[in-house]
Amino acid sequence: MFILGIILIIAGIGCAGYGFMQNNSLEAQVNSFLSSGSVNPGTLFIVIGVILLVVGIIICVVGRKKN
Repeated sequence: MFILGIILIIAGIGCAGYGFMQNNSLEAQVNSFLSSGSVNPGTLFIVIGVILLVVGIIICVVGRKKN
């Protein structure tokens, strides 16, 4: 269970980092605006990354308490 938590934490950090990178990229913002009308293309990745990070931390804490 602890290993799953670590994997989710790493995936959450990576996903949130990718989202921040997309929000700070002018090319990604212009491309997203012209194709879908959204000016913040990385917001979804940031939200998913934060959720994965929180779930991973909870799983790690619960996994450590069982041992």
